[in-house]
Amino acid sequence: MAKKGAKRIRRSPEQIIADLEKQITDLKNRSKAKELKQDPSHKAAIAVVRGLDKAIEEAKEGGNNALAHALADGREPIAAYFADTGLELPKGRRPRGRRAKTA
Repeated sequence: MAKKGAKRIRRSPEQIIADLEKQITDLKNRSKAKELKQDPSHKAAIAVVRGLDKAIEEAKEGGNNALAHALADGREPIAAYFADTGLELPKGRRPRGRRAKTA
């Protein structure tokens, strides 16, 4: 229900066009990402990222902070590649705490 005395804000044709163009680009990006997901090499890389995420969680639960940091460092270049191609991966949860000193 509209409030008494509240005025409706009407969008200009330029604003409507800009919104529709944004929807078109979003749809094109989703279509491109869907095509990438069908490529066998990308499917395998996505599986690798999922495996790294599971390994990071297991290392954190096991108290092996150094391994968790090393696995998280290995995930970053793959995630950066997918970000450049337009495919969004779930955000990786970085291990908390200090890195172990390497001697």
